[in-house]
Amino acid sequence: MRTRRCLPAAALVALAALLPACDDEKGAAPLPVRTTASPAPSVPRPAPLPDRPLSPSPSPEAAAPCPESGVRVSAGIVSAAMGVRGMGVTLLNCGTEPFEVSGYPALEVLDTQREKLDVTVRLGSDLDTRARPSVFVLRPGERAEASVMWRNTVTRTDVVATNGAYLRVTPAPGVAPQTVAPGDGGPLDLGNTDAIETTAWARPAG
Repeated sequence: MRTRRCLPAAALVALAALLPACDDEKGAAPLPVRTTASPAPSVPRPAPLPDRPLSPSPSPEAAAPCPESGVRVSAGIVSAAMGVRGMGVTLLNCGTEPFEVSGYPALEVLDTQREKLDVTVRLGSDLDTRARPSVFVLRPGERAEASVMWRNTVTRTDVVATNGAYLRVTPAPGVAPQTVAPGDGGPLDLGNTDAIETTAWARPAG
């Protein structure tokens, strides 16, 4: 029987990837196992940034359209102390032209159905005597303010107290009125007095 000789060790090392190992008398040795590198895990790419920066959300005041008159009325929250109520009313020149302001705002108190209530409006107030009637001009972006006050006095139990929900404000003669609600929802709780007082339009203090 002919015996197959093994290749030298150095040759085996150099040719391990190409030649099989030494055979024995019973058959060929198994071929070397070839291994491959595992593929690198894929990393998701971040979403591309927008070409332009995001615009800030407009404020409610900026988003609201400016009335045709060029001025917008808004009401503040109702403050209460010792039965006396007070609420600020603001007039903003949201247009592009100067707007002349004078005297007092014309006011009407409305119910939840926006129907006019029988309420007396007194010009001037013994609760706030600082604002005097005057004439001035609001440039675009400028504001004027007035204070509306009333007493929540109930003197008769047989008469239903008056609770208004809205205030209809006419900023100046010949200008369309605007209906606003108190900033905190109100109500305009007049008790049995059925009267409100308003100061004159004035520039904001300071």
